[in-house]
Amino acid sequence: MTIALGVATTERGLPVSTGENLVTLLGGIWLTVGLFIDGYAHSNLIDTATEDFFTPWHGIFYSGFTFTAAWIGYVMYRRRSTDGLRSWIPDGYGWALVGLLSFAVGGLGDGIWHTMFGVEVGIDALLSPTHLLLLFGLILVLAAPLQVVSRNGGSVWVAIGSTTILALLAAFFTTFARPLSSAWVLAIPFDPKTGDNDLWAAATIAGIVVATVIMTVSALFLIQRFDPLPFGTFTVLWGVPGFFEAVALSSTVTAATVATVTGGLTVDVMMRFVSGPRRTVSIASLMVGSGVTWSVWTLIQHLFDDAVVWPPEVWIGQIVFSLLVAGGIGLLALPNMETSTTAR
Repeated sequence: MTIALGVATTERGLPVSTGENLVTLLGGIWLTVGLFIDGYAHSNLIDTATEDFFTPWHGIFYSGFTFTAAWIGYVMYRRRSTDGLRSWIPDGYGWALVGLLSFAVGGLGDGIWHTMFGVEVGIDALLSPTHLLLLFGLILVLAAPLQVVSRNGGSVWVAIGSTTILALLAAFFTTFARPLSSAWVLAIPFDPKTGDNDLWAAATIAGIVVATVIMTVSALFLIQRFDPLPFGTFTVLWGVPGFFEAVALSSTVTAATVATVTGGLTVDVMMRFVSGPRRTVSIASLMVGSGVTWSVWTLIQHLFDDAVVWPPEVWIGQIVFSLLVAGGIGLLALPNMETSTTAR
């Protein structure tokens, strides 16, 4: 399916324009940047003895929500009619209203939660019930542009931007399990025979699987729905979350960023220049891209920080394991595709 630039048609009033979706994405970027700034503050700045709900970083985050909610309200107002409130809702934006309501309830609950239980600074911040309700609302709101383009057409870059923001949210709320920002763990010695520090390696490899699944699934979502995808799609889709995750945690930024950008670029290059059945090329690209990501991640840690001291069968094994995970997901998720890719 080829997605052309233009507007997405809707049966409810005015067509949803690419410009309107871009403004919604702008609100999503504002929200997401605010979220990562808040995450950085929780990791590096917060004094739990004096901190309360009303902080500059919460101000950035919730002002982004206010802007996005006001914008979606305006988009609906433009489509007002005498046919009832439902006719005001553009196709693809229905669940966004549920998301706005969920976010508002979560924000109110967040203020009460912090007042009663204090401010979280670790994994508890990611698993707080009110924060998870905020996540649910964010997903529904920020998926709206993607819904519009997937259903009715429009700019493929809108779909890529929306998917990237959703991948960012997935990365942020699983940072406790993702090792991209903690490549230093490769320099912690352990002995598989005695079990010394074995949990560090086990948790890291499990996190590599989690990160690989998120990268692969987000890429497959776009591959399934849009053909062709513009060059740079996967570099953005993988590199942006890798960078922001590492910055938010203020750790191994270079390893996380270079690894995910290089892995995504590898997928872009293979999808553009390798010929063959599209399904085969897609799966092979994701496998190689995943292998490159974790290879570069390991190499940068070894060359520019503390040397990798894991046994070769373990640090090489985690790269091969990620490659197989990406390939397995691709085999399950991608149907048989009759079209072939050709070098362009």
